[in-house]
Amino acid sequence: MNKGSNKRKIFSYLLLVVGAFIFLLPYFYMMVASTQSNEQILSGGINFKIGSMLAKNWQAIMDRYNYPLIIFNSLFIAVISTFLATASSTMAGYALAKYKFKGNKFLFNSVMISRMVPFFTTLIPLFYIMSRMGLTNTYAGIIIPSIASTTSVFMMRQYCRQFPTSLMEAARIDGANEWMIFTKIALPILKPTIVTNGLLIFMGSWNQYLYPLVMLTDKDKFTVPLIIKNMTVSSTGEPINYGAIMLVLASSVIPMVLLYIWGQAKFKENDIGAANK
Repeated sequence: MNKGSNKRKIFSYLLLVVGAFIFLLPYFYMMVASTQSNEQILSGGINFKIGSMLAKNWQAIMDRYNYPLIIFNSLFIAVISTFLATASSTMAGYALAKYKFKGNKFLFNSVMISRMVPFFTTLIPLFYIMSRMGLTNTYAGIIIPSIASTTSVFMMRQYCRQFPTSLMEAARIDGANEWMIFTKIALPILKPTIVTNGLLIFMGSWNQYLYPLVMLTDKDKFTVPLIIKNMTVSSTGEPINYGAIMLVLASSVIPMVLLYIWGQAKFKENDIGAANK
């Protein structure tokens, strides 16, 4: 029995190692290619030899864009959007799941229907509204529409339905108001779902391309996906610097990796807390 268990563990670890290798290999190549010249990258085959062009590739990026500012733009928009969208979707999902009021089903059906509408069909009307409000080429013009995330509302509503109503009733008997029930009882229990929702929202905001492309005209307010696209097109006839592109791609993944590490730590804290209880 123990031998069979050990074999399954070894096989599982082997699969994990192979999977990690497959997923990490492209990122490792991006890091190596960011140090290479075009000749090394385009010479044929995959070259994993570290080059000496890292400083020049970085300078090529800085000659076209203020890259630290671009990273700040993406982080600022993604963090604020994530905070506001997560808060609004959590409260909306909780209300739709736990409170019976007139129009509840209508609101939920509206959310479901809006999820079926492709984003590009609302792009022009949304741009017109933002322009009439004077919010084009601003952070607010990117952040405000992201607050209403119908997918996040739907996900939170489904998970909130599993939240025990008996806990709410017991808290009411003890004299707790609805806000206390939500903040002191519901939120700690829903923490893993909220973290997952926030990760998905952040990832969507960080990778957003089409809407910022339409809304932003000042290159000092560009986000990372916009400069990646711009760097793949040469309008001056100069050759595309693939090493610089790889450097941007490799560095743009770092915030997502750090966020997932933080999210995993939160999940472990929740598991330990649940086990201690």
